[in-house]
Amino acid sequence: MPVHIKKPGAGIQSLADLFDMLGKAQPADRYVSLYRGHPDRAHTLRPSIFRKKEYRRVERNILRELIAIQPNEFREDKTAFEQLVRMQHYSLPTRLLDLTYNPLVGLYFACSKDEDKDGELIRFELRKSNIKYFDSDTVSCVANLSNLTGGERDEIRAFTNPAALKNSEVGTRLLHFIKAEKPYFLPKIRLSDLKSVLAVRPKQTNQRILAQQGAFLIFGLRSSLEDSNEFGIKIVRTKVRASAKTKLLGELDSININASTLFPEIESAAKYIMSKIPLTNETDEKPD
Repeated sequence: MPVHIKKPGAGIQSLADLFDMLGKAQPADRYVSLYRGHPDRAHTLRPSIFRKKEYRRVERNILRELIAIQPNEFREDKTAFEQLVRMQHYSLPTRLLDLTYNPLVGLYFACSKDEDKDGELIRFELRKSNIKYFDSDTVSCVANLSNLTGGERDEIRAFTNPAALKNSEVGTRLLHFIKAEKPYFLPKIRLSDLKSVLAVRPKQTNQRILAQQGAFLIFGLRSSLEDSNEFGIKIVRTKVRASAKTKLLGELDSININASTLFPEIESAAKYIMSKIPLTNETDEKPD
């Protein structure tokens, strides 16, 4: 039997390659790995709200408009972060980036589109203690930037002295939004937090988050995350070859990683079922 020898730099071409990579990249005890899949290696680590300047200008209005139209959808959401998670669920532009604790889920998304382009599986390694929870005060500060206007965010972006934020009108306005969800919050917003990128573990109440073992990066006043960054996030990228995507999706399907399990809504399940039916031009019935 011929032996398959993988060429250096060939990337992930099978699940065996993925498991081999994971075996060699076990994080230290105090660290954890999170994953994200890009179907096109040209994609950057940039949330959807920062991909078009028009989105950034009306970020606050997008959120308010959706809540005005569908108030019942948001009735259980108590914080700006929870509202952003729901917006992300409905594919509206937000300052969140989806991550997963499951590398198989990340690989699925790297293969799910752009069949003619190389994708990549991105591993984020960071200290467990640096992962914030959904109810973190720091997360509240960053998430509530979405309630400000673009001009107000630009004003904060220009501050270099933390005292300038505390004594400014925009700082008072941001504090107002934070205290609306956390009345106990002391007026101690850290400027460095607003200019950071944070990993956040959300509530596991959303079916899709639960199915995808999801987490998020939330971006403050930074519009993108570079491989070399000051936030203590190590980033490792592994190529997923375009020619291997179909095979990989088949292997993932065989272990129940597919559109039906990752998107548990009935519409997604229905589409998955129909995609498995081979179609021909023949018919079993004569037309009326």
